[in-house]
Amino acid sequence: MSIGKKPMSGYDLIREIEEKTERAWRPGPGSVYPVLRKLVKQGYIAVQKRSGRGPTEVLYEVTPAGLRSIAKAKKAMGLSGSRLRMVSSLFVDLMEPDDLIRFASNSFELQTDLMRTLESERSGLGGQDKLFVLRQYRLNLERELARVDESLMHMGEGNGSGRRPRAKGQGIRP
Repeated sequence: MSIGKKPMSGYDLIREIEEKTERAWRPGPGSVYPVLRKLVKQGYIAVQKRSGRGPTEVLYEVTPAGLRSIAKAKKAMGLSGSRLRMVSSLFVDLMEPDDLIRFASNSFELQTDLMRTLESERSGLGGQDKLFVLRQYRLNLERELARVDESLMHMGEGNGSGRRPRAKGQGIRP
């Protein structure tokens, strides 16, 4: 569920944030409702009030302007990946070796977590899209493993993985 897909109450939004962050962050009403009011004032979300049994339910829904803003943010996020690649050499120059090791390890963990999220139901990806993403990820991992094995061989460590080297492009078949 997502506020971009269907109207939600502030309480449902709080629960969704908590679930999507695996309970790492549960914003309180004091931080969520002021943001919702600001987004309403800016025209990014609209308020719907539903009367029925009990108190009136207030639901929030993304407006067309909000959807355009989300699309723009998604595009910016996509560009940020290519920008990060462009400046990655700066990290090597600016960071101490121990920090580089931690950075590389954390980056791998973040990528792994992202792939697990994409595999999950909450990603909203259909079966064919998940297959495509997973196959691309596997291909990238295989290429990177081949590159690392080659580096290890040049460093005198054999093929490093303890496995028979694969021909370029040869991978595990589904």
